[in-house]
Amino acid sequence: MKTWHLLAMAAWVAGCAADEATTGYAPGEDEWAADQIVGSNAVGRRMTLEGYVYVPVGATQATITAAVSSQMRVLFGAARSNDIGLSERFPVINAASFRTDTLTVVDTAHPGSATHAVTRVRYTYRTRAVVPRTLENASTVPTATLFPVGYASRSAEIIQRCQDPDTQALTAATIWYHFHPALDACAAAIDAERAQIDADRRLLTNADRQVTASEAARLYLPVTMQLVPLEGNAQASPEYHRLYEDDRFVAYSFFGIDREDDPYDYGAKNWFTWLRTLTAAQPTLRFSVPDGTDLLRVVWNGQPVAGVTWPRVTAWVLDDAGYPAEVSAADRRAFRLQVLRQLRGHYVHLGTTLRVTTQGRTRAVPVELRTYYGDEEIDQRSAVRRYIAAFADADVFQYTGHSHLGRGPLDPTNYAASVFPDKYQLMMVNSCVSFNYYNQFFRMHPGGTANLDTITNGIEVYLEGAGLSSARFMAALLDGRFRSYFDILTSMRVDLPWDHSHDPDRVADGELDNVFTQARYGMSIAPSP
Repeated sequence: MKTWHLLAMAAWVAGCAADEATTGYAPGEDEWAADQIVGSNAVGRRMTLEGYVYVPVGATQATITAAVSSQMRVLFGAARSNDIGLSERFPVINAASFRTDTLTVVDTAHPGSATHAVTRVRYTYRTRAVVPRTLENASTVPTATLFPVGYASRSAEIIQRCQDPDTQALTAATIWYHFHPALDACAAAIDAERAQIDADRRLLTNADRQVTASEAARLYLPVTMQLVPLEGNAQASPEYHRLYEDDRFVAYSFFGIDREDDPYDYGAKNWFTWLRTLTAAQPTLRFSVPDGTDLLRVVWNGQPVAGVTWPRVTAWVLDDAGYPAEVSAADRRAFRLQVLRQLRGHYVHLGTTLRVTTQGRTRAVPVELRTYYGDEEIDQRSAVRRYIAAFADADVFQYTGHSHLGRGPLDPTNYAASVFPDKYQLMMVNSCVSFNYYNQFFRMHPGGTANLDTITNGIEVYLEGAGLSSARFMAALLDGRFRSYFDILTSMRVDLPWDHSHDPDRVADGELDNVFTQARYGMSIAPSP
């Protein structure tokens, strides 16, 4: 696995099969509200698609809905291969769109053989999408998905032809995520299947009431995504005045472990990048550990290391430099891992006081940035409890780490509406396709979009650089520049060794009803004397 692997990648090898066990999850249809998605590298779209499935004659609506949902879930992977992020982790199917007809299945390769009937169900699927600016002028995007029966029974064939080489060791449970119809082998198979069906259809005697055996058993379904722009509010900003309206500012920023036994763990590197960036941007921030643990007491070979400070630990973690003289080069990996394990599982706070003026009223506002680096995969229940406590108190909630294909502790099904206060909050999730997983929180937050803005990404975030982009977002809420979401998202781009100015189609959502402008609120933020 390369060092710049995606935040989604750990979920590919852990918890994927469980992701298929999703019966009973019914989040409610993604309403087509007049809500623009603001992005620097992406635009919001309404997406419509016409598709169809074959089911046995007399199939129940539940059976039909399950077949359509399975087919549209694979569309997620197909869209992702075009850098398009869809808004529903589990497709919400509108049964009112179903149009059914009964057809006779004819085996044109064996004239005179027995026939049987099948029901064809046509449907319309709608959702929201995040589309890269390279496609912002596109009204249609051709792609393909899979038929449910073939999807289940021909998984090895699909994985070999229609997934990138580095995902072919994975199981059928994640085909929906990795399906890539534009790959040469997959596109050739789709074209060959379509050509065979077209040739067989020419042998039918009543094409309106008959379907070929090759069509009824097809594996691939070419489809076209129709894209329509959402309403615009490109100048929208966070509601800065509301973040400080109760004369305090509390933010939580969580960093999940990438690899527990890795002395160069990306979770730790992202956490320390965040700490270094914030303390450089706000030099008055001071460290504290609320549980009283002396995290800077480092013991090596039974002896305490002298002169340990947060900047020095930061240099160990990020610069691989400045190690104690008593730690040999051969022991550095072991020393690093010991230090990281000592730091895990504790809140570390950064605190200061800012002088905030809003509409002529000036006051000293205490600022507390509550950070946590630790496990959120093995003990997910504990992670959920931490997040519930944060939701109850935070002005800003931020998470950087793995999403486990949406089944991690931030899964919206882990939370009830009663968890959220009736106040304005920002929620930023810097992880695998978080736009798809976490906008369900709008439905449970009191006031919906009036009290919640989310900052998510339409495609995967790389572990490399994730701490920096998270830090730049948090810093923008404190620096008194009062930038728009567009400008903040632009500032969050990071230069990676393989991609200059990387932006994973990151967007702000829920912002259409935001009202903040400098002209209206005359706001200023400055360090308190």
